[in-house]
Order: sequence, then C-alpha cells, then structure tokens
Amino acid sequence: MRMRVEMDAFYDNCHGDGPSDSYTRVSFGCINSVMDGADYNKHIPYFSLDVVCKDFQPYCGDLVEIEFSVQPDTWSRKALSVKPLRHKDMHEVCITSLRGRNGVIDHTVFFTFNSLALPDGYVPQKYDVVNAVVVESIQMGYRRRADSMTPVQRS
Repeated sequence: MRMRVEMDAFYDNCHGDGPSDSYTRVSFGCINSVMDGADYNKHIPYFSLDVVCKDFQPYCGDLVEIEFSVQPDTWSRKALSVKPLRHKDMHEVCITSLRGRNGVIDHTVFFTFNSLALPDGYVPQKYDVVNAVVVESIQMGYRRRADSMTPVQRS
C-alpha cells in the first residue's frame, strides 16, 4: 500500500560522494495531506507504509523526518524511512476534553480516534488516566498529537 504525502519541507540535507552516485537526502517538514493508493510523482513525496518507523501512523499536521535516496541521473526518489520529528512518552495524564472523535490530554495534547492506536476494546472517556506517546504536530491550536494511548490500571 502506498500513501502520498504532501508536505512543506523546511530543511533538506544531502549526503553523497559525487554527482554520479546516488545519495541520501533528509527532509524535515509538515504533512499537509495523506492519501491512499497514490501514483508516483517525482515532485510530490510518497512512501510505502513499510518505511514508516514502528508504531507511528502519520497524520496531517505532523512534523516528520523523511530520509530518501536520490538517483541524480533521473532525480527519482525512494523513501527509506519516515519518523516523527520529535516524540515523547507521557505517563499518568488525564483526558481533559472529549468531543465526538477528538479529544485533549492534559489540556495540551490533541488526539483523534482517526489516527490513535488503542488497545483492543478500550474506548477513551473524559477523566481517564492514560499513558500516551505524543508527536510534534500542528493541530487546531495544539503543538502535539497523541499517536497511541493506553489506560493506566489503578490497583
């Protein structure tokens, strides 16, 4: 499965031995859209889900680092890895807001059920205490997005 990712790149870095060799490039940017089944277009980055780092599901607004190889003779690119620009583990934080399929953790971290990895059978509720992995993202006034969440079991 391929996903087309349109993103605003805000930094590129090249590594290579010369114009005849392939080289790697690292781009940092913000994902503008994610679409399934996209065709190749050398001007719009795309990647296969198998190059996304483990346990990360890209979502619009996420700040990411994409490493790809470039063939200088054709300028064709192939994504080698995609990962969040920054991520952080949050422990024992409270769901402070929930509206429809969107919510907020600890008044500072946005989440949406559309991109959230949850344990089987768990449906987040307001005031649940959870552990979460959050990524840097631009989401409706928030700077971080929860990528996964698990409820804290109290004894």
